[in-house]
Amino acid sequence: MEKYALSVAQEQAQEILIKAFPDIDINKLQVFYPPVEIEADLSIPLFGVAKELKQNPMKLAEEVANKSDCAGTLFSKITAEKGYVNFVFDREKINKQVFNDYLSFAEEYGVSEIGKDKTVVIDYSSPNIAKPFSIGHLRTTVLGQALCNIFRFAGYKVIAENHIGDWGTQFGKLIYAYKQWGNKEDIEASPIKALLELYVRFHKEAESTPEIENEARKWFKKLEEKDEEATKVWEWFKDVSLKEFERIYKILGVKFDDIIGESFYNDMLKGIVTEALDKKVAEWEEITPPEQLEENFPQKNKLVLIKLDNYGIRQPLLLQKSDGTSLYATRELAAIKHRMEKWNPERVIYVVGAEQKLHFQQCFKASELLGYNVKCVHIWFGLIRMADGKMSTREGRVIFLEDVLNEAIQRAKDIIAERDLTEQEKETVARIVGIGAIKYVDLSQDRVKDVVFDWNKMLSLDGDSAPYIQYVYTRVKSILRKADFDGATKLNLKPELLVEKEEVDIIKRISHFPEVINQALENYEPHRIANYLFDFAQSFNRLYANVSILKAETEELRNSRLALIDIVRYIIKRGLALLGIDSPEKM
Repeated sequence: MEKYALSVAQEQAQEILIKAFPDIDINKLQVFYPPVEIEADLSIPLFGVAKELKQNPMKLAEEVANKSDCAGTLFSKITAEKGYVNFVFDREKINKQVFNDYLSFAEEYGVSEIGKDKTVVIDYSSPNIAKPFSIGHLRTTVLGQALCNIFRFAGYKVIAENHIGDWGTQFGKLIYAYKQWGNKEDIEASPIKALLELYVRFHKEAESTPEIENEARKWFKKLEEKDEEATKVWEWFKDVSLKEFERIYKILGVKFDDIIGESFYNDMLKGIVTEALDKKVAEWEEITPPEQLEENFPQKNKLVLIKLDNYGIRQPLLLQKSDGTSLYATRELAAIKHRMEKWNPERVIYVVGAEQKLHFQQCFKASELLGYNVKCVHIWFGLIRMADGKMSTREGRVIFLEDVLNEAIQRAKDIIAERDLTEQEKETVARIVGIGAIKYVDLSQDRVKDVVFDWNKMLSLDGDSAPYIQYVYTRVKSILRKADFDGATKLNLKPELLVEKEEVDIIKRISHFPEVINQALENYEPHRIANYLFDFAQSFNRLYANVSILKAETEELRNSRLALIDIVRYIIKRGLALLGIDSPEKM
């Protein structure tokens, strides 16, 4: 991480204590932010050190504080309280350091070189061909895009990959359904809606006529064997779906570097199975299917699997079914191998729901056993649920993502209808605000928690929301326009004049920005940035309410306050951009 003001201060606090305890491991001197009631900026607890030295932590903290020296540091005072050594910033020094940091990096403040010369592949969104883009796809799509933005800002080369679900037994079902009940004109008129209806109908018919499942398997077998009729229908479904997906991605502002369907890996699958058997990673397993299915299982004892009991995974990973067809796991391993050979990434990140935990545990362990030298990470998240339970494509209980986005944009239009904006500006702002509101509702929450779908909560444009933060941004921009502000570098600044409590609070929060980005990166948690931005926006509103900016007592103070809120402008815009949310110039 770059040596921004806060990281410099943290290192200085540790170094002060190392002088007192030269034999103590610096990693045991963890720096914390003290609670509000303690008048300090940083704290280091001495309980572990005291235990190691067999001393009283309270007395030890007082002894260290009394003999410590602030010379040459960003601190003005060191105190002790209840076993903690507390550090108070020298306001003049910290203000100058934060301003210098920003002026050095300007519109890249917070950037780092953590990922220099490293590549990551981020696999996200991954919709299924011929199925609707539902609200259930929102989390993987916006979370994956946010992670791409954060990793790029940290210096990584990022390959944003969309692993499209264009293969599997569901296509046998869909082809059968189309051949039985489909209408070409209906599909051309409203492709995804018509295909969804066919998919739902297949599963309803299968409840009373289970033998159609066998017919679906036969169609998928034909597809794997590159049957001309099956392939033509499948490619048609694929083309129609990809056009629909691209339209939704454009609305969301989501872009990919690589879009690959599962079918891309078909020619690699036999090689994966052979490799696994040759390396003694996989083995044959004899099975005897039910008699009524034997005609469809000509190689009924030819099932191939990887047993993982020795690694704490009780369920084996199936690589090849007894009819010789491939499985999703086989294609997953092929994808890992392909990415390793093509990109040589430092890691591959899968942004996929919690229900796939076992699948990825199996595949990652199998990949390791096969000797694929790439780190794989599953970034899982909770579901978006309807009030009456989990959404299901099979049962037709789906909320279309486009409907949600359009509703959000319309609600935003209603809110800004009376604003002093041109009609074109209203259209632009409504789209930015509406889409931003939807993304923020998701990204501001801890990804591991389920989200219960609620129209009012999802589309709320007040309180802890993107529109609230966006409005603060437009307020800052308005002040800067009125001041005819043309950049802090052209002004004679004296940041040491910024001593009002609201100014001190803002500067402290600015110093935290690079660390918040780093934490979001390390933990794959964009909600840390979202939560920071909401608190930051509130902090600015307190400044706006209590401190005069344009009518400051002196020109030097006015210029320094304008420079301060220009940094606020940057951080809000940059922070929202990392989340994939735009900032309107007016609102």
